[in-house]
Amino acid sequence: MSARELYQDLRRFDEEYIEFAAFRAAADAIRANLEMFREAGLVQHLVVVGESGTGKSTLCRWLAAAYPMQRLTERNVVPVLVVAVPAAATIASMAEAILTSLGDPAPNRGTISEKARRIVKLVHGCKVEIILIDEAQHISDRGQSHTHYMVADWLKVLIDGMGVPTVFLGLPRVETLIQANEQLRRRFSNRLRLSLGQDESRTVREECLELFQSLGQSLPLRLSAEPFPLDDLGVRLYYASDGRIAHIKKLLGGALRLAIEEGHDAIEPFLLERVFTNEVWWEGVGALNPFNEAFTHRRLDRAGEPFEDVRPSQVKQRGR
Repeated sequence: MSARELYQDLRRFDEEYIEFAAFRAAADAIRANLEMFREAGLVQHLVVVGESGTGKSTLCRWLAAAYPMQRLTERNVVPVLVVAVPAAATIASMAEAILTSLGDPAPNRGTISEKARRIVKLVHGCKVEIILIDEAQHISDRGQSHTHYMVADWLKVLIDGMGVPTVFLGLPRVETLIQANEQLRRRFSNRLRLSLGQDESRTVREECLELFQSLGQSLPLRLSAEPFPLDDLGVRLYYASDGRIAHIKKLLGGALRLAIEEGHDAIEPFLLERVFTNEVWWEGVGALNPFNEAFTHRRLDRAGEPFEDVRPSQVKQRGR
């Protein structure tokens, strides 16, 4: 296989959408809100919470592709408006991000009140039917409780003025923003968690194995569990990814690259072991590597390990 063909295979694999139970549930809930607004004019809001790498941005792209923008002579029609919130967002930068997504030629022009009025006018003019606010936790990453209340209050007024379903997608700390204002909390009482383990009929490890096998169908090489039993490989994959979709794709994509470069006819655990060390955690060797026979079968979430739970307060304390 030529280098060009290798890169094409890797690109195709990277662009694969991964549908798991929670992804489908979130997509269905968002589409239901959109269709309810279309048919009856009813406005329902939603919060989708997930750790980094669980597919929130992928979900936004998937929905935007399912309801594509129409470029008309007089205006663009944008059924699904996706807004990426900038890091440490202020009210002003949040307003500018929305205006930019709406195609406003001068998003930084005017006062905050003027920007809010332009947002409402453009949302109606572009016939927006639902707004997806991605990386919404950035809104609550700045300031203290008083600032959070002010931002939440501004958002509440803006959302009421736009009058269309809105979805916040973000890390778990986005709930800090929702909780800061009682009226905003009431509007966003419906919440979903975007992670493996939401399907009560299967374990997280079973879902990991199913995902692993499903993704394998899109690869040009076969998947092999040897020397492990197939169900044991699902367990090991869970520990290697912490159930995070982005890590599952990283492991498989890296193993595919190695297999093709080195002339292997299958993606096997010994390749996944190398990728885990090289691309996930450089200290993940021997008993600390899920694809090594000596692995201790536990979550790698202790201090210094790849899935350590580092919350903003902890980061601040460490920086002192």
